[in-house]
Amino acid sequence: MNGTNGQRKFNFASDILGGQILSRLKTVDQYFIIYLFSLVIAFITFTLSVENTQLTMRRNQRELKNLKADYTAKAARLQYLSKRNEVEIRLEQHESSLQKPTDPAKTVKLVRRHN
Repeated sequence: MNGTNGQRKFNFASDILGGQILSRLKTVDQYFIIYLFSLVIAFITFTLSVENTQLTMRRNQRELKNLKADYTAKAARLQYLSKRNEVEIRLEQHESSLQKPTDPAKTVKLVRRHN
C-alpha cells in the first residue's frame, strides 16, 4: 500500500507482464485478447533479436578465425622472405646492383660536448 488513499504504486514491468493491469481495467474481457497478443508479439520480437545477435556473433567469429589464419600465413611467408639467402636471390632476380659488403660494419661513437 502506498500513500494515504490506500492504492498500490504502479510497477510497469510486473503489472504488464503479470497481468495485474487487466484487473485495473473495467472491461477485462475485451482487453484480455489484446494483452495476450501483445505479449506474444513482444516475445517473438525478443527471440528474433537474440537469434540475430547470435547469428552475427557466429559470423564474426568465423571471420576472425579466417583473418587469423591469413595473418599467420602472411607472417610466415614474410619471415621466410626476409632471410638473407632469399633476399640475395630476389635481388639477383631483379638484376639489382647491390652487393654484399666487403668490410664489416663499423661502430660509431658519439661524443657529447658539454656547454
